[in-house]
Amino acid sequence: TFLALNDNNLSGLLPSSYGKMTDLEVLWLFSNQLTGSLPVEWGQMTSLTELAVGSNNLSGRLPSSFGQMMDLELLGLFANQLTGSLPSEWGQMTSL
Repeated sequence: TFLALNDNNLSGLLPSSYGKMTDLEVLWLFSNQLTGSLPVEWGQMTSLTELAVGSNNLSGRLPSSFGQMMDLELLGLFANQLTGSLPSEWGQMTSL
């Protein structure tokens, strides 16, 4: 399944409830005006193969829970204000 909401003028926080979309394979939210941090709950989207949230206004640390996304092949976080270090748990994402 595929959800593409990129290149709009969406604003606000990333919904933590998206973590319940465990069958979602592709999520594109890049090139919007989204703010806040990457929700820890998104680590539950273990079927994701593509997650693209670049070119927004996201901030905060990278969630270690994303290490559970072992099928992830593409992770686009570019052009945000994310901080901190890369979590060691991300080493489990062997499909990247």
